[in-house]
Amino acid sequence: MAQRQIQLIFDEAEIRNTSENVSSLADNEVFTIKTVIIHNSLNKDVSLQCEGSLDGVGNWFDVGSAMNVTAQTNSFQTCDSFIPFFRVTATCSEAPSSGTLTVAVCRVSGG
Repeated sequence: MAQRQIQLIFDEAEIRNTSENVSSLADNEVFTIKTVIIHNSLNKDVSLQCEGSLDGVGNWFDVGSAMNVTAQTNSFQTCDSFIPFFRVTATCSEAPSSGTLTVAVCRVSGG
């Protein structure tokens, strides 16, 4: 039977800067397929970069290309590669003054 799990790695984050904001860590050791679902209610666009790591503490690498999520829209990206640890960085080119960012990692393993 398939295992399914949803983890919020940005949970209504009130981003108000142009710095790189790092999500919490998603431990994917038993999960292969990951869909990242984004709800951007910020009043500015946000660039999201999915990153992976072998050990979850360093040596982070980009997973795919950065994706731009327009202000006040929803989006998603799917990764079917096995990556033990996963996170997302969020960067705005202009500091938002309102809204939040929610990013959920939806995972499935098994059959």
